This record gives sequence, C-alpha cells and structure tokens, in this order.
Amino acid sequence: MHHSGLLPDNYTFPFVIRSCAVISAVKENLGEVIHAYGIKVGVDSDTSLTNSLIALYGKCGHLDTSRALFDGMFVKNLVSWNAMIAAYEQNNIGRLAIKLFRRMLCERVEYDHITLVSVISACSSLGALGTGKWLHQLVKKQELETNVSVSNALIDMYAKCGSIELAEDVFEKLPGKTVVSWTSIISALAYHGRATDALKFFSTMKEEGVRPNSLTFTAVLSACRHAGLVDEGRKHFESMINDYSIVPRIEQFASMVDLHGRAGRLTEAYRFIEMMPVQADASVWGALLGSCRTYDNFELAELIAEKLFRLDPQDVTSYVMMSHVYANAGRSEDVSKLRNLMRERELKKLPGHSVVEANCRLHRFLVDSKPRHSWPTV
Repeated sequence: MHHSGLLPDNYTFPFVIRSCAVISAVKENLGEVIHAYGIKVGVDSDTSLTNSLIALYGKCGHLDTSRALFDGMFVKNLVSWNAMIAAYEQNNIGRLAIKLFRRMLCERVEYDHITLVSVISACSSLGALGTGKWLHQLVKKQELETNVSVSNALIDMYAKCGSIELAEDVFEKLPGKTVVSWTSIISALAYHGRATDALKFFSTMKEEGVRPNSLTFTAVLSACRHAGLVDEGRKHFESMINDYSIVPRIEQFASMVDLHGRAGRLTEAYRFIEMMPVQADASVWGALLGSCRTYDNFELAELIAEKLFRLDPQDVTSYVMMSHVYANAGRSEDVSKLRNLMRERELKKLPGHSVVEANCRLHRFLVDSKPRHSWPTV
C-alpha cells in the first residue's frame, strides 16, 4: 500500500498495530516505526489507534509508554481503560491494574466483562481474596455469572487465593462449561493438592464429551506430580500424544521430569531429558536440580548446574539452588566460590516480599522493610 503511493488513514493503522501486538516478541521495532509514521501523517490523536498502541506497548513490556499514551488521551473510551488495565495485568503488576479500575469506577466509566476478567486475574496473582470477593459482587450486579470468561477467571482467582470451595461453587453453577472451565477447576484442585478429585473431574470431563487440550494435560500432569503418581502421570502423558495427537510443550516435559524427580527416580528423569525430541531449557533442568537437592545427589546436581549456567548465565535461581546443594553437603568452599561468581557476574537475589490485604487495600512488604505507620492497621 505504501509503495503504491496510497496513504493509510485512521482506519488502517489500528489493524496494522494490532497485527504487531500479536507478534510483539518479534516485531516490536516495527510497531514503533508504524507509531512514528502515524504521527507523521497526523492520525496519532485517533482514539482507536491510541488504544491499539497502548495494547502493543503493554505486550512489549513498555508500560511507561502505554501509560503516557493513556494519560495523554483527550477522549478515553471503554477500550482505552481495558487496554491499560490488561497491560498491567499481563505484566504482573496487578496492584496498578486494580488501582486503575478503582479510578475507572470513581470517574463513572461503565465497565464490561473484559474489564472484570483482567482485574479478577490481577487478584489471582496477588492473592487478594477480599478484592476478588468484591469483584464477584460486581459480577453478580452486572448479571455476568453465566459469562464463561468471567467465571473461569473467578475459579482461578478463588483457587489461587486459597478458597477452593468457592472455586468449586462457581464451577458448579456455570452452565455451558467449556474446556477452559474444566481446565480451570482441574488446575485449581491440583494446586490445592487434591489430585484424586482433579483426576475425577478429568474423567467426568471426557465422559461429557469435552475434548481436553494441551493446557488440560498440563493441569493433569501437575496433579500427578504433586501427588507422586508417576505411573498415572506417564499414562496421561502418553495418552496426550497417542490419543489426542497433542505435541508436548516444554512445560509438560518439565512436569514429567519433576514427576520422576519428586519420586526420587532421578536417573529415569535424566534419561527422559536425554530422549526428549526438543532441547531441554532451564525449566526442565531446573526441575531436576531441585530434586537433586532434595535427595542429596550432589554429582548429578553439579552436572545439571553446569548446563543451567551455560543456558542462562544471568538466572540467579540456578546459582542460589546450587549454593543450597553445596551447603547441604557441607562444602562451604564451593558455596563461597559460587557467591564470588555471582558477584563477578553482578547477580543479586531479589529480596522476598509479601502482599497483605487489609480492608480491600493491598500492602506490599519487602524482607527487612522498615516499620511503617500503617503496620498496626495491617
């Protein structure tokens, strides 16, 4: 179009920007170029275009740019608010997603099911049960309880906030359950260590004619590994490939390695990795390193650590885990060497933190935080 001498307009740009957002990991610079071209031809103030840009920069992790675009809009519509809230949620900054939603309510902007899905998902990552329950009341007020996307988000939120009974209640009341609904409840039960119930739901799902997808099997394998059901896990892994023609993803390979490792079958886990049709990444090797620490297999741990250090020299987790392995073995000199190596590579372990909810407000505390005036309230 450009080479033909035709100028794009405010209808053309949003479609192109949305395409960039879909492939953001590869085409991030292209999105910026198109943004600059939009400014050049004078369509940068168009609301639809700005909404698309907010989503694009959000998916690329450039939240400051997304927020600057959002704040600079003369006219914001529902899509604008949804795009900015989703950008925060997708980048695991749930606190700001919830804060922006509260501002949205204060400005009396009407929200929809898309808004609620993002904010409920933000509560999931924060463990903000009180805020999640408040959002559930808004769902009921808007008569969105039968909306599958909203209900799936509620199931996930309640499960991750420790209220599995409420998650089950939402699931049972949901008509027209989809594969996502079933996967959500199976994952929730697995998350809470109820492997038997998770596998029963999986059987019921298949009996009702709902075909499991790759994410369903990820949840099923998670249930098996947390319960130490090695043979059961192997059966479902093979069924996924042979009965459903699903190509295993790296997280499923990692689950199988963790399944064997947790059961102390470290040699089998290592052989499984060697037979994988794809190259094992840090998540796969990391799963086995954790098991080596549990079962004090120091030789295998060193072998795996070397692979992890080559795969991702900047991943602090591998160094910390190997340091614990050496400490358990009483090898203080090796612990010191590893810490020196971390200093040379300027690697630091991020401080632990907690998010505490009080009166539907979120308070974040770092390890060794200084006292705050709000602590007595919290």
